[in-house]
Amino acid sequence: MSKRNYDKDAVIAQLKKENRDLEVQVTELKYILNDVKAINDAMREDIEKEVAAECGCVVIEGNRTSAAYQDLVGILLANNYTVEVIPMDDRRKLKIIIKESEV
Repeated sequence: MSKRNYDKDAVIAQLKKENRDLEVQVTELKYILNDVKAINDAMREDIEKEVAAECGCVVIEGNRTSAAYQDLVGILLANNYTVEVIPMDDRRKLKIIIKESEV
């Protein structure tokens, strides 16, 4: 074999090896992309459920155990709503998030 053919054969062999390595990387990336898409879909469903379930929001000023808070939450719970209560402004206000029932 001439030196020129040997160089071509070596280059072709090197390119074939690089091609195989790149094909392996592409396959791995496809699996990773599939996993990311699955996680993204699951998170999107959770976010859509959370947003869709929210019906409204009320902020009550005053003591967090006031009668207004207790009455409002009691009425909402009696009507099969889910209620999330969040203290605000160093507990001077209460944010009440009203959601659809989680049944």
